[in-house]
Amino acid sequence: MDCIPEDIINEVINRFRNAYAIYVYGGSLDCSGGDVDIAVFMEEIPREVPRIGDNVDLQVFRKPRNSLFFVYIIKTGRLVYGNSLDIDVDSAIKNELEMIDEREFLFLNSDDETMVCKSLKELLFLLAALKCGIYGSSNWYRMVKCLGDLGINAPSEFKHCLNPPSIDVLRQVGEPILRRVIWELRSIKQRSL
Repeated sequence: MDCIPEDIINEVINRFRNAYAIYVYGGSLDCSGGDVDIAVFMEEIPREVPRIGDNVDLQVFRKPRNSLFFVYIIKTGRLVYGNSLDIDVDSAIKNELEMIDEREFLFLNSDDETMVCKSLKELLFLLAALKCGIYGSSNWYRMVKCLGDLGINAPSEFKHCLNPPSIDVLRQVGEPILRRVIWELRSIKQRSL
């Protein structure tokens, strides 16, 4: 937690006293991320999430869904307030494997840059989680290293999906990677059946 200013954590805790859990996760835990990723879990979600600093990615959820994103928050993140949550990793991975076709379709057909970006990014993280485990893929840099060791270069254009390049750039750069990742994931899925 050396990379995360204590005043940021304290401000989040003070603003969300009625949260039942607050986690810090991602690259900020090992000083590899540019921003501080914070997930707040609470019953009453505010209409507008307050902005806290320039490099704080603060998200508020009612409860975790059974997905890889929440596995990373809960299993590899650090609880800074409230009670720890639990999530079934195997079930979340199985759910993600069921969404391969849907994510491929979104990448190839969506007219929303963010959806195109997120669809391939989620597939990259899924493959890395399956090949290198949850901790070996818990942030962008670990995922990139994991896939790089397999000969798959995760394109940097897909790092910041809330502010992505154009759809044309995403598809041009991402399509060859998508084909390889989909092939790998389908063969893993086939073997698991």
